[in-house]
Amino acid sequence: MLFISFGSIEKIESQDPIFTQFYNAPLQINPAFAGNTFAPIIHLNTRVEWPSIGLAYNTYSFSIDRFFYDYNFGSGLLITMDNSGNGIYKRFRAESVFSYRLRVEDNKYLKMGLSAAYGQNSLDWQKLVFGDEIDPRFGYTLPNGSKLPSSEVQPDDLTVNYMDISAGVLLYSKQFYAGIAVKHANSPIDYYNKQQSIVNNGLPVRLTAHIGGEFDMFPRYGGNRKYYNPSVLFVGQSGLYQFVFNNYFDLGAIFAGVGYRWNIVNSDAVLFMVGVSKEMFKISYSFDYTVSKLSIGSGGSHEIGVSINFDKSTLFKAPYRYSDCFNMFR
Repeated sequence: MLFISFGSIEKIESQDPIFTQFYNAPLQINPAFAGNTFAPIIHLNTRVEWPSIGLAYNTYSFSIDRFFYDYNFGSGLLITMDNSGNGIYKRFRAESVFSYRLRVEDNKYLKMGLSAAYGQNSLDWQKLVFGDEIDPRFGYTLPNGSKLPSSEVQPDDLTVNYMDISAGVLLYSKQFYAGIAVKHANSPIDYYNKQQSIVNNGLPVRLTAHIGGEFDMFPRYGGNRKYYNPSVLFVGQSGLYQFVFNNYFDLGAIFAGVGYRWNIVNSDAVLFMVGVSKEMFKISYSFDYTVSKLSIGSGGSHEIGVSINFDKSTLFKAPYRYSDCFNMFR
């Protein structure tokens, strides 16, 4: 935060948080995913990254969306909260998401998505430690219990508000889907000190591309269908890139997955996920086993995802059958 506040470096790089269970947070990946169900669906996510490190990253999200068949459009709301450094830096986003569906040919569709978000960043200045507050012999606290004063000047406003625009497209059929999205298309200003404009042109644009499929593992057997869903997610932002390779198996009441995250420079983590579903409720847990030089001593990363799909409620009957490959998102 010292470097960011006073422009002491030539280039600043930062990235949005990305959920390992991105299929449980589809609106965060691409606004074109809005409206995967005829009735409302709610997604709740919690991610705790590197808990063994004192200044861990905690991210929370809530979303609700649905599809309006008669008008061929979907809409939803996405709320994301990010807590970095045990409360030093907090981010909040409330995002309205819209999508429109076009029929390309039989069982093939193109969806276009757009989102408008309000963002707020807040900084707890009192928790920051600057270099001139550290004594060479005694550290941050002197023997008498006092602390050295800092000459750094606190910004006038520790809260920054901004508007953000994102867009995406999604092409899908009964077996395959592929999409691309651009987030922070307007590169909104989200920093505190005007000196940062020398090294920072605003929130970096994030490019996301994804492809996946859905295959019936036992097509000759009746009853509830069992699915296999392979997928690849690419995210690029501020000069850093990552690929997430995922294999998702839906066995009905139980589902599980295994994946791998690679950030071009090195391997990052092996991903494990397991969950259960009962009628309109799904709950899942995932663990990122860190294999980079950071090592598993960081505590890896943990996620809990919950979804409530009113499509599967006994009080709702879907007016039409689905002709897509999005069961893993429901």
